[in-house]
Amino acid sequence: MRTSGELIAAQRPPLSAVLYDYIVRTHLWVAGAVTSLASFAAHELEYTPSLAALGVVFFSTLLIYNLDTAIDLAPLGGASGARQQRALRLSGLGLVAVLGLLTTLHWATSALVVGGAAVCCSYAVPLGARGFRMKALPGAKSVVVGSAVAIAVVFVPLVEHGGPWSEHGGPWSERCWSTLALLGTLTLTNATLFDVRDLEPDRARGLRTLPVILGLRATRVVLGLGATAALGALATFEPRLRQVAWLLLAALLPLITWLGPRSPKGAYAWLVDGALFIPWLLSLD
Repeated sequence: MRTSGELIAAQRPPLSAVLYDYIVRTHLWVAGAVTSLASFAAHELEYTPSLAALGVVFFSTLLIYNLDTAIDLAPLGGASGARQQRALRLSGLGLVAVLGLLTTLHWATSALVVGGAAVCCSYAVPLGARGFRMKALPGAKSVVVGSAVAIAVVFVPLVEHGGPWSEHGGPWSERCWSTLALLGTLTLTNATLFDVRDLEPDRARGLRTLPVILGLRATRVVLGLGATAALGALATFEPRLRQVAWLLLAALLPLITWLGPRSPKGAYAWLVDGALFIPWLLSLD
């Protein structure tokens, strides 16, 4: 017969499940990963980003992802109600934090954040009487998410540090565009891989993501060739990005090849979003 202590231990969820629930499902993991991309971009452009700008990136990501989760969970009810309420609370926390931080930033940075957030929220929020969502447009889901993340992590801290209006114009150069290309390739691949994970539910909901339109095999081919071409070109023509470009390609190609709709969700959370930390880890001295 089991003792009471053994019964309690048996009822406890494993540590991996607890971490997944409190770090991944709350979107703290992806918010941290996205913020690490902003730190990497600043390192490549050779300036120190303000903590307020990094905070805006973090809390904006937390807001948008949790808002999207809350909306997706709304029709399910039942056991999903608690998760939806938590997502709504985290959305509120993100909103309050972003609004507070915006009061400390340059007006141009605030305008960039507000404009970007409006596009991203309209992507997630049902519009009009019929509840149309931008994510329902063919292929829009990964393009909107990937592009918005890449633009935000490169330009929000950069505009705050020193925009074109400043005395020296800040560290604006062609490096901005190559850095944006590198991170854009990474975030677009990341977003499309999550569309691969959601292939079946997206098809059932009528969302025409790239995997729904092309099918799994063709999506893998397109994604693999696109990542190889973009990162290979950056490694060839941008020596300063060579190491991170090749390492990202080495990390992404197995994920593109192996992950499918039936792969564990934890693999997507820890590995696909975890790959976003690679550039920042390589930039550490």
